[in-house]
Amino acid sequence: MSDKTHTSRLAAYKNTGHGANDLRRKRVELSVTLRKQARDEQLLKRRAMSPEADEVLDTEYIMTPREIVKGLRSSDLSILTASAKSARRKLSKEMNPPISIMLEVGVLKPLVDALHRDDCNDLQFEAAWAITNIASGTHEHTMAVVDSGAIPQLITLLAQGGAVGEQSAWALGNIAGDGAQTRDIVLAHGALPALLPHLQINSPTSQLRTAAWTFSNLCRNKNPIVNFELVSPALPYITELLDITDQEVLADTCWALSYLTDGPNERIEEVQTTPHLLARLIKLLQHKSPAVKTPALRAVGNMLTGSDEQTDRCLQANCLDYLTELLHSGVTSLVKEASWAVSNVLAGTSEQIQLAIDKGMLVHLVHVLGVSDIRCQKEAAWAITNLCLGGTPMQLDALVSAGFIEPYCALLESQDHRAIIVVLEGLTNLLQAAAKFGQVEPLCLQLEEIAALDKIEALQEHENEQIYKKSLHILDTYFNDAEDQIAQPEQTTEEFQFGISSNPNINF
Repeated sequence: MSDKTHTSRLAAYKNTGHGANDLRRKRVELSVTLRKQARDEQLLKRRAMSPEADEVLDTEYIMTPREIVKGLRSSDLSILTASAKSARRKLSKEMNPPISIMLEVGVLKPLVDALHRDDCNDLQFEAAWAITNIASGTHEHTMAVVDSGAIPQLITLLAQGGAVGEQSAWALGNIAGDGAQTRDIVLAHGALPALLPHLQINSPTSQLRTAAWTFSNLCRNKNPIVNFELVSPALPYITELLDITDQEVLADTCWALSYLTDGPNERIEEVQTTPHLLARLIKLLQHKSPAVKTPALRAVGNMLTGSDEQTDRCLQANCLDYLTELLHSGVTSLVKEASWAVSNVLAGTSEQIQLAIDKGMLVHLVHVLGVSDIRCQKEAAWAITNLCLGGTPMQLDALVSAGFIEPYCALLESQDHRAIIVVLEGLTNLLQAAAKFGQVEPLCLQLEEIAALDKIEALQEHENEQIYKKSLHILDTYFNDAEDQIAQPEQTTEEFQFGISSNPNINF
């Protein structure tokens, strides 16, 4: 990751109380990787497989693409339906479906025409299925479906419900999942009002799963983000779905909420204040399945980047209890996300920081610093750095008492430049606080005892400009031999005495 990316991450901090060094972080640096990760966690597009697609009998004649197109233009309804079924089966091949070949011979227009045949539901169903699989292909394939004019009729069929309506929802989900442009086209044609009945809690399971996935795609993608007014009417429906047991529906519903909260505070506000939504979402942080916990955690984490009031709502709903469990889950992605969420709490008000400390969160962060994955360690380091900058003297005392310094400074030998910079910034903030209370010398002595000073000195030769400048600043400012450079610590029987505290180590 480039230095420029690091700068943008710092610029994305949110707490206005800290001026230019705003602390709360949006997921700017992960805006691209989020979509890549989601391909594993929640597919952008889904191809509807035919149960019999690869089980053609030896005696069964297989129509060629041109024969299929000819059949789709027949006036005989039985031939038309059989041809649509053949098109669907050919496009449902598990490996390398011939989407481009089918488009080249002109299959799309007669399939779209077949969507209008209200006299034959079977034909409409087969046509919608075939179109679904065309839209599951490349961007060019999806745009061919858009340009064919299929969307308005797919929405009409969606509104009619039933099996054809569910298949139409699937097709529209594939189109919307292609990107922000196609998502907005689908929404502009009025897809959401037609989809809402499918999102009712008493809908058949298959229909509900498809509808929840389609809605998540209507909320997905950036550049630009979705027009919130076009999707927000679904929030009461989504709230009800958070209370069901079906894992697929829960996962897609939480993904939708993670997309809707990844934006301005106004969006977070409307999501949070939907009756019962927040409490149900936070409870899903303890769901047995990582497929549900991951998007639920991302949505809650996004909320914690919001205003102080929005963060307070999450805290009042006991999110810290669930985050503590996730920090010890042993699942790297969950530990990393939970650490990121906690870092935004520690970037908040003194009261929010104190609540996290009272919950024992500092010990849990020190635990994360000791895990082997640098991604988790880096997020935990961000949390500690935030506290070093925004904590009160007593809160800094608590941080030192938690035993963070040695595992924190161990990251100075990391291969991850960002992790090193985060720790150097935290140490700078901590030393600045120590200077206010005449405790620089004992703190420097401890840094020397744990070999952190050697690590900082070695970083003067680092290839990264930010790293060597920050390390040089620390050495010149706090490890200078000039007697008047630092205040002398108060002589006590304790190791450090920074302020009024019972902590026997460093008291700010």
